[in-house]
Amino acid sequence: MLIVPRTLAGLSGLLLLVDAYLHSTGTYRVKEVLNTTQIPEFFAQAFPILWLFFSWHLVVIAVPLLWASITSPRWFLPASAFCGVVVLGDFFWVYSVAGWFPGTVVLLLAVVSLAATTTILIRANRASAT
Repeated sequence: MLIVPRTLAGLSGLLLLVDAYLHSTGTYRVKEVLNTTQIPEFFAQAFPILWLFFSWHLVVIAVPLLWASITSPRWFLPASAFCGVVVLGDFFWVYSVAGWFPGTVVLLLAVVSLAATTTILIRANRASAT
């Protein structure tokens, strides 16, 4: 029974790594655009770091999901629920800023995958408790 949620957690982790990669590849373009604007130098230097922070954030969320997909630890259910809520927040924030584009679609797929993972794990825990 744990094969499906473990597979979904691994898929979610991989989706988040793909999204982190896609986001990090845009850093050069962000720097190009910032060099042509009239914003203060501080913001022009700081914004690419903030841009990369989101990539790092996605990698940090992906690591426990990938680990859980391999080992199925006791903290699998709370981790999948927590990561799902964080990724859902990321999706809403990115969608509110940028609308639909490949990055928001990947985030939405990760949210759906984590929701399915959490639901299956909750049902499995209830079934094993009875």
